[in-house]
Amino acid sequence: MSRIVVLECCTENANAPALRAEGFHVIHCSGGEALLEEVVQNRPDAVIYALQRDFLPDLGVLQLLRRAAPDVPLVLLASEGSLDAQKMVRAFRPIYYAISPIEPAELLEAVRAAVARPARPSARPDR
Repeated sequence: MSRIVVLECCTENANAPALRAEGFHVIHCSGGEALLEEVVQNRPDAVIYALQRDFLPDLGVLQLLRRAAPDVPLVLLASEGSLDAQKMVRAFRPIYYAISPIEPAELLEAVRAAVARPARPSARPDR
């Protein structure tokens, strides 16, 4: 069973039943600190992160997330489609980026793709 960590700060929680119905183990975190702790301690198969309308505080959490778990697939959901937000989050290499509201089927496909994605090697082997 794949473990999916969801940052619980927006309205995206309505999608959790669809994820559970597909067999995903969904862990809700109430804030950035709890999310980082969960990721470091239990290394999930993917992270769903809902950006707040004022996404600037989220950038620090995402930066720490990428340092702690550079290869964990990231699904980002934004509450608005500003070009600034899209440019800023590109550096965090999300496997999927969408503007809310998002249909449960669309999120499910993104999570399936994230979990199915092969892990990238942390270092290139010597030849």
